[in-house]
Amino acid sequence: MAQVIGLTGSLGSGKGEVVKMLSSRGFRAISLSDIVREEATKRGLEHTRENLQNTGNALREKHGPGALGKRVRETIEHDSSAQWIVDGIRNPGEAEELRRIPGFKMVGLSADREIIIRRVMERQREGANALSRESIIEKLEREMGKGEPPEGQQVGKCLNNVDYIFLNESTLEDLERKLDHVLKLESGADRPTFDEIFMEIAYTWAKRATCLRRRVGAVIAKDKQQLTAGYNGAPRGVPHCIELGGCLREKLKIPSGQRHEICRGTHAEQNAITQAAKFGISIEGSTLYCNTFPCVICTKMILNAGITTVVYDSDYDDPLSKEILGQQNLLTLRRYEGRRMRI
Repeated sequence: MAQVIGLTGSLGSGKGEVVKMLSSRGFRAISLSDIVREEATKRGLEHTRENLQNTGNALREKHGPGALGKRVRETIEHDSSAQWIVDGIRNPGEAEELRRIPGFKMVGLSADREIIIRRVMERQREGANALSRESIIEKLEREMGKGEPPEGQQVGKCLNNVDYIFLNESTLEDLERKLDHVLKLESGADRPTFDEIFMEIAYTWAKRATCLRRRVGAVIAKDKQQLTAGYNGAPRGVPHCIELGGCLREKLKIPSGQRHEICRGTHAEQNAITQAAKFGISIEGSTLYCNTFPCVICTKMILNAGITTVVYDSDYDDPLSKEILGQQNLLTLRRYEGRRMRI
């Protein structure tokens, strides 16, 4: 089966470099953006980023969120023997269309926002129409989905639905090494890293979660061995939210990341830590893997439990947690990279 890899990520994340790397390995490149450019040309529009974004939105609104993905899928299906690299996936509907291709895998590229802003500013340094820092941030936020309709730019949602996620914050050699790992994993020539193993277990535990808002799993490991695990849901012996007619936080319209005390559930990280206490397992100096960034309550427990590293996957908007983590020097926080389980 020929490999088909899709790419998603924001402006300045390095997608173009990955396309070059895979093209040099014999992959045929195709971009959803090419379809948008063709349509913009037909409409007599200059190919500015804003015009292209608006044109893409118009095509999705008229033909459905997966319209661009469908056209690319049909092109690939006409030459299914070739290996393809698909660039420019910006809406979950496009990804779902492409997942109809047997063996399709989506790779997400990310980086710290300040790194991306610096890259964009350096890239346009010689241009007469250079964007300001504020304009770059505005474009990045729009691309990630801020203020966009469902059929619009939704790169943030796409990144939460990839098969592999990588940070592109170092050298091109480092990026190529990560890409090589993806290709070898897919061909069976490489083994998963321990980060990938433990995060996959965390995602597996998340399948047991009973929270109606977010399914979270956590694993505590040390010396390459799993010690304990947990998932989010009501405490032992207490009815789950679904049995009581729904989520209290939803009923009270409490935003995510706020008023954690108004919740019937125990978080996955808390359950993993309390399981260690219950069975007398020392977790001093251990690593906690979680598919979500820890909230402020979990953060305080993690610090006091002597855990020294947290590896998290998706972000969670809790400003106080991030403030506390920025003030301490006992814990190392790492964004997860590698193969991701989709739940």
